[in-house]
Amino acid sequence: MATYTIDIDENSKAGKKLLDFLKSLSDVVSIKPQKISSLDEAIEEMETGKTTKCKDYNDYLKKSK
Repeated sequence: MATYTIDIDENSKAGKKLLDFLKSLSDVVSIKPQKISSLDEAIEEMETGKTTKCKDYNDYLKKSK
């Protein structure tokens, strides 16, 4: 048996259909959603601009209030 990793956009219509199809093949396919690690989540936030940039600790204290 081989292991494959694929990314499926569960919010799209095609992604939902694909996931439903794979679930229907339960005797052949084993689906195990992967948990996103804290590091992966932090990198994703950085890449999407969901971070706050500060000059120093005092600047951080001002922006975090």
